[in-house]
Amino acid sequence: SSGINAEYGQHYFKQINLRMSFDTQQQDVDSVIPRDYFSIDSILAEQQKLSCVLRRSFFGLGYLDASNSGEHLVSGTKMDLPLWLVGSGLADKGFLTCELPKAYQEANRNILLADSSVVDLFKQAVHFYDTGLRLIKLPHPETPYLAVSLVKAFIGRFKKIMDSSQNSRNQDLSTLCAKLETKERALFELSRESVQTLDKWERRESNIIGASTLVLHSRKRKRHQLT
Repeated sequence: SSGINAEYGQHYFKQINLRMSFDTQQQDVDSVIPRDYFSIDSILAEQQKLSCVLRRSFFGLGYLDASNSGEHLVSGTKMDLPLWLVGSGLADKGFLTCELPKAYQEANRNILLADSSVVDLFKQAVHFYDTGLRLIKLPHPETPYLAVSLVKAFIGRFKKIMDSSQNSRNQDLSTLCAKLETKERALFELSRESVQTLDKWERRESNIIGASTLVLHSRKRKRHQLT
């Protein structure tokens, strides 16, 4: 008995050590590769162009600017660069400064704070929240205010999204979702599917066992052979 318990204990602690080792490796991976690294929405969100001004000269990279006839990019050059490139360290290290896109500037933030539910976020920025969450990591004086407006905008629009999604049985979904950005559309669809699932459960349809599609196709083939 004692031998069995000892063997079980060794096996148990071995599993714990393996699990701890796996968790440590996973944390190491997460610190290098973000969890949304392979997300298509994240990739598209980082394609947002930012108006930038170079604060350093970059030798041999003049070809990156179509309006530049020289061989080098000189300090003071204005360029539109993707967010993923600006956020890769160029802004943090002072190689350039950038402006926030129009959808995230003070004028639009004030409109969102006044009444976010009427704003067409899809027209302004398809990936409004994903892009915004990356913008607030940049060294820009307005990022603290942007962070506040993102939270308040989501809170202000959340109730309307829930109300619309849960009362949309006989309505045109394209009209209801027209002003919603990507994350909001996913939230809308998730809420609508939850309501449909609840309706099925209340009607006891979720417990009905139906015939497998393979069985149905097999029956059709048999009837076809008999005829």
